[in-house]
Amino acid sequence: MLHKCSMKSYLTTLTDKANDSNVSLLKAFKQASIPTSTYYRAQSSGQIRYETALRVFNAIEKLHVLQQAREHTQRLRASGKNINRRTVRAKFKPRVVSS
Repeated sequence: MLHKCSMKSYLTTLTDKANDSNVSLLKAFKQASIPTSTYYRAQSSGQIRYETALRVFNAIEKLHVLQQAREHTQRLRASGKNINRRTVRAKFKPRVVSS
């Protein structure tokens, strides 16, 4: 019996990560300071360079952590507790992947 193995492309991995993190992939490209033309080219061709994918992956992580910190702060405000920026920032730090 033959098993068909396939590797996920960088773009598929980024799309899955963005969907799991509830982050727009276009916003992640902008956060990573990558031109939007590269985003649209990647969407049409389905290919992206490793370095670009890594920068976008880190941007997705950063945007997701900022989103979590924002939601945490809103919950604290709703409960009437004091908010200390230093402790909120300490709880939510993005994980940076390097090559």
